[in-house]
Amino acid sequence: MTMRETAIQCSRLAESNCSNFINGKCQGERSCPVFTSTVNKGLRCPYFEESVLPADSELQEAYSVQVLRQGAKYSSKKCKGCGKIFKTDNYRVKYCGDVCKSISRKNSNRISQRKYAENEKSAIKQGW
Repeated sequence: MTMRETAIQCSRLAESNCSNFINGKCQGERSCPVFTSTVNKGLRCPYFEESVLPADSELQEAYSVQVLRQGAKYSSKKCKGCGKIFKTDNYRVKYCGDVCKSISRKNSNRISQRKYAENEKSAIKQGW
């Protein structure tokens, strides 16, 4: 069974049997990692793995062999912006997404502009 076939069967199983799966989202709030195939990127659903997946032993074996091995190369990091845990394969990444990155960039620009304005005021007072 290929990775794609495993992901498709897991998403069908989650859609039909998972009690947390509501309208395409996990508990109605965020996208389900199993249904959206982000399991391949290291995001896993413990409820699916412990409660739903054991119903199909062949799929469980394929899932553990392919998906868990694939997700092992991703590491968990804490976002410097919002503090959420996210998975990445790049050790240089500091933020979970573009929103946190842009907010942090705006804050650092605001701080540097404030320092620049203070230096300009002090230079004017000193008569430069």
